[in-house]
This record gives sequence, structure tokens and C-alpha cells, in this order.
Amino acid sequence: MLESRYRVKDLVNYPERPAKDYVDRSGRRRRVSYKPASKGLLNIAESTFWKMIRRGDFPAPTYLTASMPTWTESQINAWLEQKVLQAA
Repeated sequence: MLESRYRVKDLVNYPERPAKDYVDRSGRRRRVSYKPASKGLLNIAESTFWKMIRRGDFPAPTYLTASMPTWTESQINAWLEQKVLQAA
């Protein structure tokens, strides 16, 4: 059985993005669609998440493609257990 993999969007929080109309450089009217807020598994912001990876506080990702970093469920659980032990 394959182990579950998590992507960034599954792990971090994203704020709500309201719909927005704008005119692009060529004069066409465009609409950026509404995106609801989402709460990730780790309950942290994306910028904080990437800072933690750069500092070595969170495991480095495995890339499935050049632009798709992922983490296995066991990596996330081991990190969470380590955080619980540090807090105790």
C-alpha cells in the first residue's frame, strides 16, 4: 500500500481571496475568481512554512515533478511527535 503524500496546499493556511475585476494590458476585462479561506493540517502560513524548511525545522520535500513538493505522512507524523516531545 502506498503511503499518503501531502502537498503544500494541504499543510498550510490560505486567507480568503475576494473576486476582483480588472483590465489587463491589452484592454481585456478579466476576473480573478473568489477563493475561500482554507485551514491546513499544520495551521501555519505558507511563508512561515517555507522559512521552517530553509532553517531545517521541517523535513525537506520530495519533488514528484519540478514544481510539486510533497511530504509523506510518516514525515509529518514524525515531525509532529518531535514537536510534542520538545514542548514537554
